[in-house]
Amino acid sequence: LGAVSLVFGAIMNLDTSNPLYTTGQTWLGIAVTIGYAYFGLSGKNTPKAEPTMDENDQQPDDAVQNMTNEGGVNDTSMSATTSTLEAKFTDEGGTTKVLKTRRELMKDIDTYNEMKEKARTERRFKEAAGYQKCLEQLDKLKQILPTEAELEKQLKEAEEEMNAAADTNNFDAAEKLSETVEKLQEKIKEERNEEETWLGGDSTV
Repeated sequence: LGAVSLVFGAIMNLDTSNPLYTTGQTWLGIAVTIGYAYFGLSGKNTPKAEPTMDENDQQPDDAVQNMTNEGGVNDTSMSATTSTLEAKFTDEGGTTKVLKTRRELMKDIDTYNEMKEKARTERRFKEAAGYQKCLEQLDKLKQILPTEAELEKQLKEAEEEMNAAADTNNFDAAEKLSETVEKLQEKIKEERNEEETWLGGDSTV
């Protein structure tokens, strides 16, 4: 009956709202469903479309590298301090340099603050805006250049963890922590050497 209704509706070109045409469509839907069930077909077996990535899409490693180049690290934890991240700063002339210590960073911040204030006072506002951008860039680098006090705190924590690992015979962990201790000691030494050669400026951070 369903097949007859469908064929008759198609031949007579009935309106889609006609009950006879609707009955035919319903029958066709049921027949297709039964056919799928009989032959073991299921919508679950249809292949799934995998998302494609354009060749210009940024890879995760690229994103991390960009964050590193811009000094965009979000903590001063031990892992950030002892990592291979570099505190790169690009000045208003396009020259890039790598800052090694917090004191060196603060010296540059003091210098750019003075230049910005002088440019503002002399109404050279375009220059002042450029100096302000440099200051914002330098301020972000504080996140990967801890103060000497922060380094000493991290060193103490690393030494305690190293000793605890050694006491429990976890020598692999103790070895890794020993490397962290050495890196922190080296950074503290760099900070102190920079302090000895830093003339003028406010050393507070």
